Amino acid sequence: MRIKQLTIHNYLSIRHLELCCESMTVLLGANNHGKSNILSAIEFALTPGDKPKDGDYCSFRSLEEDQDLWVELTFDELTEQEKTTWKRYFLPGEIVRFRKTAALKEGGGVEISYAGYSQEYADWWLRPDASEKLTTKDEYESTPLKEFPIKGKVSKKALEEAQAGYIAAHKGEIEVGDPKLETTPLMGQKNVAAGLLPDFYLIPAVKDLSDETKIKSTSLFGRLLSRAIKEMAEKDERFSSLLTGMKALVDTLNRPEAGGKGERPAQLTSLEGNLDAELKEWGVRVEIEVLPPAIDKIFEMGTNLHLDDGVRTLAEQKGHGLQRAVLFALMRAWAKSLHPKAEETDAEGTKPRAASDTIIFAVEEPELFLHPQAQRRLSKALEEIAGTPGHQVFLCSHSTHFVDLEHYKRVAIAYKPTAEDGTKVRQCMKDLFEGESLDERKKRFRMAKWINPERGEIFFARRAVFVEGETETTMIPYLADRLGVLDPEVSIVECGSKNNLLLYISIATAFKIPFMVVHDEDPLPKPVLLARRAVRWDSSALIWNNCKVLQECRRLQLAINPREMLSYLTSITPG
Repeated sequence: MRIKQLTIHNYLSIRHLELCCESMTVLLGANNHGKSNILSAIEFALTPGDKPKDGDYCSFRSLEEDQDLWVELTFDELTEQEKTTWKRYFLPGEIVRFRKTAALKEGGGVEISYAGYSQEYADWWLRPDASEKLTTKDEYESTPLKEFPIKGKVSKKALEEAQAGYIAAHKGEIEVGDPKLETTPLMGQKNVAAGLLPDFYLIPAVKDLSDETKIKSTSLFGRLLSRAIKEMAEKDERFSSLLTGMKALVDTLNRPEAGGKGERPAQLTSLEGNLDAELKEWGVRVEIEVLPPAIDKIFEMGTNLHLDDGVRTLAEQKGHGLQRAVLFALMRAWAKSLHPKAEETDAEGTKPRAASDTIIFAVEEPELFLHPQAQRRLSKALEEIAGTPGHQVFLCSHSTHFVDLEHYKRVAIAYKPTAEDGTKVRQCMKDLFEGESLDERKKRFRMAKWINPERGEIFFARRAVFVEGETETTMIPYLADRLGVLDPEVSIVECGSKNNLLLYISIATAFKIPFMVVHDEDPLPKPVLLARRAVRWDSSALIWNNCKVLQECRRLQLAINPREMLSYLTSITPG
C-alpha cells in the first residue's frame, strides 16, 4: 500500500493542505515555508504513540469552531493480504482512508484517536455500527442478513463476515452513499493501528550518525541488524547451537522446581539462604531466577560500526558527507533486505489480519554534505527504492538534482502566502504532452531533457524570466546589477531557442509559477505568437518583445530608462 493522498489540518504552519502523492514525492520551495512540517505530519499519522505538544497546533486555527489537529491518509496499491486486513475500510477505487485526530480536551490534555472511512450504505444493518443493534439471533434474523446464517452467538466478527457476504452477493443492487468517517475506533480497537500501519522512517536534515549506528529498536542500523539476527537464528546452525547452549547454562542456575536442570551452583543457593534468613520475620521466601537474555540484547551491549578509508575509526568520526552516505547506504541495505517470507496462511492464501509490509522513507535535504555527483547517485538510488513494490519515498529538497520533469507529477512546490494562510502546495497532476502524435512526443522529450539542474531553478524562484539563449542569461543579470535592480530571487532561464518558449510557458503555467518571457524581434513560432496574443498585461505572464537592451543598450537608453525596464521585468506582481 502507498499513500495516494495526504490531508493535513491545523498542524504547525499548516491550516489545511491536500497533497497528491506518487511512489516518490519531491517537495520543493523556499526555506521556512513548511516542507519539513509535511513530512512531520506523515510521521505523526503513522506513529500511534506520537502525541502533539501545544506548539504543534496551528496558531491561526479557528479557536471557536475548529480546534482539533488531524492528518488523513488515503492508500492505494494494496496487496491481496492488505485488502483482507483492511476489508472493513475497502472503498470504491480500491483505496483505504483513515484519520488520526488529536483533540483538545476540556480542562487540558489531548485525546488521540484513529478512525477509518467506511462505505455508507442506505441499509443500517450493512453499516459497521450495526453490531450495536444486532446482538441477538432474533434481531439478526429480522434482517435480510439471515440469508447468511450464523452459528452460535452473534459476534462482531460473524456479523462482519455476513455483511461482507451479502454485499458481495448483491453487488450493484445495494444503495450506497459517500464514504463516512466512523465514530468508532479503527478496526474496532483503540490501539490496533500500531501493528497495521506502514513502517515510517524519517531522516532529518541534521542527524547524528552515532544515534543511528547504535543497536536499538528505533535506529535504522538496529532494525537492519535485528532482521539479520532473526534470519541467523532460523538458518545458521552455529547460532542455533549457541542459543541451545545458553539455555542449558541458564537452566543450571535456577532451582529444579523453577525449571532448572542439573546441579545448581552453591553460591546462588547460599545467597538465597542468607536473604531468607534476613527476611524471615516478614514471612517470605526468596528465589533467584535467571532468565536467558534475548539474543539481540547481546549485540546492544557491544556493537560498533567502523569505517576504513585508510584510517579505521568509528563511523561517527568521519566527515559529514561520508556519515550522510552511510545513512543512505543503511537505508538501501534495509530496503533490499525487506522481502517478507511466506507466512502461515488460510485456504485463500491470506491471513485475516496481518501487519503491513509497507516501508515509507522520508528524507529532509538529501543533498546535504553531498557533492553534485553524489547527489545524482543518491537520486537514482532513491528512485530504485520508490520503484520497489511496498515502498514509498518522500523528499524535501533545495537541490535541482532531485527535479526530474520526466516525472513532473512527483514535484510539489510548498509555499506560504502569509502566516495566517499557512503552508500550501502547487502541483500539476494533469497530463502534459501525453499525446500520441510525433509533435507531442517531441515536446515530452524536450521537457524531460531540457529541464536540467540549472533550469530547474524555476521551481525555487519567486519569478522566472524565460529567454532565448546564453547571451540574455549573462547580460540581463549584469545590467540589472549595474543599475542596482538585481533581485537574486528571480531566475533568468535560458530556453535554448524560441521553439522551446511555449514548453517553458506550459510548465510554469501548470505549476502556477509567475513568469515573463523576453525575446527579440525575429519571427516567432506560431504557437508562441498565439500565446503572446492571449497574454494580458495584468496576468502573471508577460511576453516582452523588442528588448534591445541586450545588444543595443545605449540606443534603448535614449528611448526607455533601462533601470525602470529591468526593475519592472524582475519585480512585476501578478494581477
